[in-house]
Amino acid sequence: MGIFDLFLMLGVFLLYGLFFYKRILSRRQASFLLVGTILLVVFHLFFGFIRWQLYTFYVLYILLFLYNSIELVGQKLVHSRVRFSLMITTSILLVLSFLLVASFPVYQVPETTGTYEVGTKTYELQDESREELYSDEVDVRRFIVQAHYPIDTSTGYQTAKWIEDGRDVTRALAEDNGLPFFALDHIVEIDSNSYLGAPLSETSPTYPIVVISHGWRGFRNLHTDLAEELASYGFVVFSIDHTYGSVATVFEEETVYLNLDALPEAPTREGFLEHANRLVNTYALDVVSTLDFLEELNVGGIDPMFDGRLDLDRIGLMGHSTGGGADVQVALEDERIRSVLGLDAWVEPLNDETIALGLDVPSLFLRSGSWEEGDNNPPLYKIMNESTSLSKLYQIDGTTHFDFAMVYMYSPLTKYIGFTGSVESERLTRLLREIMLDFFDETLLGSDVDLYDYDQWDEVRLIETP
Repeated sequence: MGIFDLFLMLGVFLLYGLFFYKRILSRRQASFLLVGTILLVVFHLFFGFIRWQLYTFYVLYILLFLYNSIELVGQKLVHSRVRFSLMITTSILLVLSFLLVASFPVYQVPETTGTYEVGTKTYELQDESREELYSDEVDVRRFIVQAHYPIDTSTGYQTAKWIEDGRDVTRALAEDNGLPFFALDHIVEIDSNSYLGAPLSETSPTYPIVVISHGWRGFRNLHTDLAEELASYGFVVFSIDHTYGSVATVFEEETVYLNLDALPEAPTREGFLEHANRLVNTYALDVVSTLDFLEELNVGGIDPMFDGRLDLDRIGLMGHSTGGGADVQVALEDERIRSVLGLDAWVEPLNDETIALGLDVPSLFLRSGSWEEGDNNPPLYKIMNESTSLSKLYQIDGTTHFDFAMVYMYSPLTKYIGFTGSVESERLTRLLREIMLDFFDETLLGSDVDLYDYDQWDEVRLIETP
């Protein structure tokens, strides 16, 4: 809740008090009070932002202001029924107003803890070699990549919004979750910790890279908290919006929405996995295309800021759900990858031949409590057992599949409807950040980190694969 929202609420409370206690005030005092409430609301309207959760406050303000103004000029609304009805109506609106504000607050993106400030840029990528499988209107595959990277100063640069593409994304997200189209509009005003277009830090000649992939029906900004944290510690992070698997991908000339036919229900498990394999493979090829783009970016000509500044010998992958499965597939086949971190990585759709390859780079898998049982575990265990390098699995008890994304920013109600788990979001964010940083510090930077030392987190269990 912002300071200017408090101005609105203070104005309403003053009018509410005037409604009940005007007899103890002189006409002049009541007039000053009315003018003061107008100023408080004006401050809110000009310097805050209007959102639907505050609409009942606006209605409440209008009702109370009109009633008090009419009585002030001498038109007594003394009829007991009128006064009683107004008292009941305003009381209901007041309670409803606070319920809405409490249910859909405007949170802040968790602050970064590293030594660097963070910059961000977004790129549209098009892979001419690939046909678009999920649209009859587009010939070639295209998607969005957003970079987060360390900077030396943010002075003179605008703060980026958490949801960079605004209501196109939030309204698609609301629709996908069965909510009214406006239900998540409030999150478009949330600032990130990043600054648009700020130049890459000159502290180091090159920086290691992490590529992040979101899950099915997600979008790239659901992992901004992790991307910014990595960037604040000296990594350059590229987060992919996987077109038609993202709730909305906003290109310069159009917005492309989720295509549910990419992962339809099927009468048999084999039929479903066939669609799933094609989807995971599409995500994986997006990652490969991003790696190709990074090589071009590093050579020069696309963005001078990154010319020769990317350490292409130190590339890690991190992905959630479908994105995690895609990352594993890429790591199994692409020699450019040095490590992979999977968040409930959905490896079930991978081909048996691919799974049997085993990983030859370090891998770490984090599993939510809700995925402790299920068909994803046997192929995950097989990949780990076939791997020739470090491969560990931790379970984080008290979590759901969606706890690995920033759904905690939507509303505190997510916990009460079972969408998120019992672990408090701030604690879980710290936990995930610590494990993530330890893993990439060890595998990309060569730091001496003990990946088994998480006894301070009661929720974390090291799982021995059968």
